[in-house]
Amino acid sequence: MASSRQYLDALTGLRFLAAAHVVAYHVYHLGFTGTEAPPGLHGLLDSGYVSIGFFFVLSGFLLGYHHLERPPDSYETRKAFWVARFARIYPVYALGLVLDAPSYLKGLRDAWTVDPWRGMEHAEALVLTPLLLQSWTPWTAMAWNGSGWPVAVGAFFCAAFPFLAGRLGLLGPKALGVAAAVAYAASMVLPALYMVADPDHTGGTASAYNSGPWMLALRFNPLARLPEFILGILAARGFLLRADAPTHPVALAVVGGLLIAALLGSPWLPFPLLHNGLLAPVFAVLFILLSGSQGAVARALASRPLRILGESSYALFLLHMPVLFAWKSVLKRLGEPPTSAWAVAVFVVGSVILSVLAHQRVQKPARAWIRERRASRRSSPGAGGARRASRGPAARAPGQSPPAPPA
Repeated sequence: MASSRQYLDALTGLRFLAAAHVVAYHVYHLGFTGTEAPPGLHGLLDSGYVSIGFFFVLSGFLLGYHHLERPPDSYETRKAFWVARFARIYPVYALGLVLDAPSYLKGLRDAWTVDPWRGMEHAEALVLTPLLLQSWTPWTAMAWNGSGWPVAVGAFFCAAFPFLAGRLGLLGPKALGVAAAVAYAASMVLPALYMVADPDHTGGTASAYNSGPWMLALRFNPLARLPEFILGILAARGFLLRADAPTHPVALAVVGGLLIAALLGSPWLPFPLLHNGLLAPVFAVLFILLSGSQGAVARALASRPLRILGESSYALFLLHMPVLFAWKSVLKRLGEPPTSAWAVAVFVVGSVILSVLAHQRVQKPARAWIRERRASRRSSPGAGGARRASRGPAARAPGQSPPAPPA
């Protein structure tokens, strides 16, 4: 189901910065020790997981922006919407699984050798990960291409969106404020309960690299992250209600400064809250302000180089971890440390180039092929006749709109 709305180019450029934040976080922890940087820079590098929540809110905002005024509210339009989302996300997701397969299979073999029970848990990812279901079980979420677990969460969001859009798209300003407050509170309830109960007995030391099973479930389970997505949809509704309102540069500067300050000071903020949506309202307001801005920041983010990188950010997000593990293996054979400046530079440049190529040569052609296949199936006489025969002559009432066009 296609949208006629113009693209928000500033948010496209911002997507690349968020993806780069995630990449820097993984380099900092998987290439370095995660402790080398001075305090402020350490906070920025150590908070890369926050940008995953950024993408959850952004996903809701963009889907709401493009679809709230004409939500997919029938079988045909929902199917068109789901096929379009599958065509957008799955080709590069599958490429990431292929690239990470050697690392995953080696890990599976090692786990099976040490602990067969753990090996069985690890093996469940063979089935769940290709089906985008790995985030529902904590032990499989990061087993096979760990950077793909947010896509599994996002797949659930896409499945739920048509059923959320019809209701959320009708909210007025007052109800919108109440709904946003409820969504934000819902995103904070489980992390707050975790901090109070401490079911993993961490003593307050829970982190992305020190998580028990309850923390893993809190981080990865789609239901725990759903309020962030809903907050993004509500932000889109708010933007659509005030789309003609100008954005004041001071407001944008304040929100951007608040976000940067929170990232720099992330070591002093509670990890469970920060990981699961503490900054979600800041992201939502930032998206609203940038989408309506014509200022220098918005123009810079919408520049052609950042747009190209932003369009490729999904591929960068999914492919950088397999590339990082492969590059570390090469460096180990060469006897070179992964922390050398040239090694980091080669990885970063190589990952960006690979992501642009994957977007141009895999994501876009595969997406077009899937859409063309669906269009040809819908337009074939046999398919149309079969639908008419199965539905009968009274399947469409007089005056009812025909099915939606292909996605």
